[in-house]
Amino acid sequence: MVAVQLKCPDCAWQTTCGLEQVVLRLRTLGLLRRATHPPEEMVHELLRANLPRLACDQCGHAGLLLGEDSGDDADWQQAIVCEVCRKPISPERLEVLPNSIRCVGCQDVADRGEEPEELEFCERCGALVELRVSHAGGLTRYKRFCTGDPPCRL
Repeated sequence: MVAVQLKCPDCAWQTTCGLEQVVLRLRTLGLLRRATHPPEEMVHELLRANLPRLACDQCGHAGLLLGEDSGDDADWQQAIVCEVCRKPISPERLEVLPNSIRCVGCQDVADRGEEPEELEFCERCGALVELRVSHAGGLTRYKRFCTGDPPCRL
């Protein structure tokens, strides 16, 4: 599976997802919790079985459709995401430095010697974890909160 196209039957929203994006979408459903690098075949089968549970990013309608593959992979270039912030690396940067693994902003932070902000993910559902200030009296304390829907108890 190089990429799959997901479509919403209600609002005509569509997106193309690579293996990592599909795994993240499946983790929001509570699947693949323990599998750090699941096999491609398993991800594809889980995606097909759970399409009715996947929600549209735009309208929230549950029940996405698997789009048609045009069969012409030569014209399509898969987006390469930054290893730190997980945003796509610009095509201009990849044209100059094809082996780039970080976007311009994250590489700039690393070149200055600063530590990039490490993202933490929930062990149960794979959603982002936030640190929030505890509202108890006395010393300032921080607690970890899962941002999943519904949030897990950490």
